Amino acid sequence: MRNLHTQSRTQKGATLIVALVFLLVLTIAGVTAMRFSTFEERMASNSQFRNQVFQQAQNELRAQLLAFNTNLANRAPLLLAINQPAETSANLTALPMLPKTSRLAQAVTPITGTLAASNTVRYTQEKPCDDGSSVERFICIDFEMNARAELESGTYSWQSQGITFQNNK
Repeated sequence: MRNLHTQSRTQKGATLIVALVFLLVLTIAGVTAMRFSTFEERMASNSQFRNQVFQQAQNELRAQLLAFNTNLANRAPLLLAINQPAETSANLTALPMLPKTSRLAQAVTPITGTLAASNTVRYTQEKPCDDGSSVERFICIDFEMNARAELESGTYSWQSQGITFQNNK
């Protein structure tokens, strides 16, 4: 009988050690799961912020286009853009997609009330219209519009769109 009693005393400490190791493994698994959960939440939040500023910049571009097409008075930034000095050769080298006839960008006041870091319009070129209209009567003037929307968190989106106006010669 003494033999059974002695064995039972030596095994009591082993159960405690196994339980503590098991608890440690569960704690590490729980902390890791929390970190992954927080990381995924941040990724989802960043994706939502990027989408929000993208939509704000696109909305600003559409609002500017609507304003330009509403009446002639709203086209003043386009006329100012035409009269800007020509782009420097260094800028044209850095931005090879711009024609050599491009002018410096003209600032445009935001319409939609978004936190816009910058809205600009730039005259790029004047060319014959490609729509089959009479070459003697009409000329097409190309512009590039840029809108940058920014959130207070620092997330931003910079969108660009080309527009063409058909004018009488």
